[in-house]
Amino acid sequence: MLSTISKSHNVSLNSLLASNSSISNPDVIFPGQIITIPDANGKTFTVTAYTAGYESTGKNPGDPAYGVTASGAHVKEGQTIACPSSIPFGTKVHIPYFDETFSCQDRGSAITKGRLDVYMNDLDDALQFGVRDLQVQILN
Repeated sequence: MLSTISKSHNVSLNSLLASNSSISNPDVIFPGQIITIPDANGKTFTVTAYTAGYESTGKNPGDPAYGVTASGAHVKEGQTIACPSSIPFGTKVHIPYFDETFSCQDRGSAITKGRLDVYMNDLDDALQFGVRDLQVQILN
């Protein structure tokens, strides 16, 4: 049971679940199953997703700033993340839920302390992701 593992490693069950997206039922785990234990130095952030499209940025294809982040980089799925101004551009942010390390390249008016916005190419994927509280590790 994940609740036993969470207690023995002093991490919340929600953080443990966020770090193990392949587990749909916290009461069912299998012998030999690999479980990621969140780093004790991690923090929980409210994470959302955005696209380069009008619904997220107010920009349309053809706009010179379409797909260009606040840092000047071009958005890239699996790499670009919008961070609050307290996290400098270029900071690496690992999110175990995605099993990815992103680079802080963008800002957003709703992205304040404790919030992050992950870039996704597809609007349907971004909408399906929604809003989640996830374990996050700020690496540098």
